[in-house]
Amino acid sequence: TKTWARELGPKGIRVNAVCPGWVRTEASMRSLGRMAEHDGRGEAELLDAIVDGQALPGLMVPDDVAGTYLFLASDLAANITGQSLGVDRGEVPW
Repeated sequence: TKTWARELGPKGIRVNAVCPGWVRTEASMRSLGRMAEHDGRGEAELLDAIVDGQALPGLMVPDDVAGTYLFLASDLAANITGQSLGVDRGEVPW
């Protein structure tokens, strides 16, 4: 993001990355199933471990992350570029 922001900034283009944590989607739930199978744990047990590693409980849904993109696209974020924003409920690697 820093390199692209530097290159595109003079053209008025801002570059940022949104780095979401666990979001309840079909794809993420399939991944959870594969991870649980690989680890030899149940999906519910693995999901509990993921949620326990967050400052805010629960899983996000896509709408929870959408606001971040809307903010970054708005004039309110006119001075933000070259950043990576973690939207992950305060996730701590487990």
